[in-house]
Amino acid sequence: MSDSHLQPSTAHVAVAALNQTVGDWKGNHDRILEAIQCTSAIGASLLVLPEMCIPGYSLGDRLPRRGTLERSWQALEQLRVHTAGLVVCVGLPISHRGVLFNAMAVVADTRIVGLVAKEHLATGDVEYESRWYSGWPHGRIESFLSPSEQEIPIGSLVFEASGLGRFALEICEDGWKGIRPGSRYALAGAEVLCNPSASWFTLGKHAARKRLVEQASLEDHCAYLYTSLLGCDATRLVFDGSTLIAADGRTLGEGRRFVFDAQVEIIDCVLDLDALRLARREEGSWRQQVLQAAEGELGPMPETIRIEGDFSSPDPVDSSNTNWWEPSEAPHPDPSLAWLETSGITRAIGHSDVPHLELELALSLALRDYTSKSRIRKLAIALSGGRDSAMTALLVHRMFRYEHPELDLPALDSLVGQRLVTAYLPTDHSGEATRLAAAGLADAIGATHHEINIQSAVTLHRELLEASIGRDLSWEKPIEDLALQNVQARLRGSMIWMLANLDQALLLSTSNKSEAAVGYTTMDGDTSGGLSPIADVPKSLVMLWLSWARTFHNYGCLDAIEALEPTAELRPPEQSQTDEDDLMPFEVLDTLLYQFVEKGQDPVAIFDTLWPSMKTRYQHNERAFANDIKRFVKMLCAAQWKRERFAISFRVSAFDLDPKTGFRFPAVQAPFTEELADLDAHVEALLQEK
Repeated sequence: MSDSHLQPSTAHVAVAALNQTVGDWKGNHDRILEAIQCTSAIGASLLVLPEMCIPGYSLGDRLPRRGTLERSWQALEQLRVHTAGLVVCVGLPISHRGVLFNAMAVVADTRIVGLVAKEHLATGDVEYESRWYSGWPHGRIESFLSPSEQEIPIGSLVFEASGLGRFALEICEDGWKGIRPGSRYALAGAEVLCNPSASWFTLGKHAARKRLVEQASLEDHCAYLYTSLLGCDATRLVFDGSTLIAADGRTLGEGRRFVFDAQVEIIDCVLDLDALRLARREEGSWRQQVLQAAEGELGPMPETIRIEGDFSSPDPVDSSNTNWWEPSEAPHPDPSLAWLETSGITRAIGHSDVPHLELELALSLALRDYTSKSRIRKLAIALSGGRDSAMTALLVHRMFRYEHPELDLPALDSLVGQRLVTAYLPTDHSGEATRLAAAGLADAIGATHHEINIQSAVTLHRELLEASIGRDLSWEKPIEDLALQNVQARLRGSMIWMLANLDQALLLSTSNKSEAAVGYTTMDGDTSGGLSPIADVPKSLVMLWLSWARTFHNYGCLDAIEALEPTAELRPPEQSQTDEDDLMPFEVLDTLLYQFVEKGQDPVAIFDTLWPSMKTRYQHNERAFANDIKRFVKMLCAAQWKRERFAISFRVSAFDLDPKTGFRFPAVQAPFTEELADLDAHVEALLQEK
């Protein structure tokens, strides 16, 4: 670049996270417009918006419909007229040569100057983009004919603008690949790389995402602008709304995540472009790669699109705290969550609090968005006095606290009482301790609570069936034991559904991930509900979160719940039923679940991987551990039909059991018969060697 005005010393840039909803054309338009107007007001010249933010990301099979494509382009045309003096990057689907592409439109001063299509499609795990889209071949540049008959360049493009310098885009998954499109753009002269994403939340992902952004900016000696969606745009996936701006390995700006009080979260920064150019000139390996790229050794080079107009910013670079050896203050464990402290919602956050807060915020935000976007006013929960229903109820309470931080405790209790109905539904097998635990929890959070004894209904069902089959049922017979347990759970489900219907409330299921894995749940009983908030939370994590929440949020009502062993209370009290006696220790079960599903290990490999850490727990009894592995695998296979019927849940972990988006396991299969026989033989061989 020879023109000095095309090599500005600084560039004022912004990124925005948006809480969009699939198909909400007016609402999505208004939120994008708000971000554009805010960018103009703060004096920034470049705005990067999330991937697919015009129609919403989680379109599913709504995506290829003609109306989706037409309305998306119409929205782009309506928005471009508001971009005077700005460069705005906005995401939408396009049809080119009869093929769908996930694209970003670059709009400059009311004109659509280029389209960049995603190269690396997110396919695998919950991703399914290759069902609809094609990935754009790197280096290809073509002409896109818009519905308004405008020819627009599409492909591997670098954009150059007076006052901004050179910038380019890599879309979400493109930034996670070993050979990134952005690195080639940087070698072609791009000083600012933009990553518009729809990156959903999982525990710990934000830290990895931040490392990626910093590393990419360091490797390419560039500024890296990252943004994603916020909230729940359809179902299942939760977006934390990450916004990051980094330069040469250092984070310059980081926005709030899990925002409840706004639909648009925007951050801006004045970039020191001269410093980036100096870093490039000083590094010999960078200069060498630039020459290799220019000679075509690294593949086809992108085309540079010159944008007319002047996008200069008079703002100076903030030179404070630029020396790493002179930090202005101690680093926060997670700056994106610091707003919780400054708003008075939480006390000071420590490093160990972050994972628990992330889990709580993700599920609370998902609950808020699912209910508000579905126009649901009230919720219902069957409280058992146990941990799972307690966590579900507390998440609802946290949702209201985050949504209404201005309320004092009496006002919050009043709101919860209007919006949440709970019920304890005992039989003769229920204990006083669980009744008091459920009542104490409901009282502590302000829920409208009922106690409805269903023993008469259980007795009537048993009497009717015994009269029909001509004999009495016995707890001593395993099949009859199962039927006698399940009838209680199903009648509880029927009663809480009736209560929910009367209040026009959405019934929340309280099943956890561990129960879903092995089928330790009664269909149409404790699985009843239209939404299952903690279905991706294993039991061991439920227990850890409750212990943390009891202290961090001062939920003293959890003392009574944590004092009880997890139990379904479906057998007579003298049998002292506990969940871990019925199954195995939850820590073991959840470890087996991780190895089998996430790591994809077969029984023998699971045994060899875990035995060194399990031998003390199993008192050096190899057969006992092998038997638990066998029981787990058989139960998991047998329970797939149940998982096919579970209510909608939210994805928050590295792997989930949702058969529609996560663990797509066959409902009919030989349950690893030969593999389990191999495990028996393997253990016997080990014992022979002793």
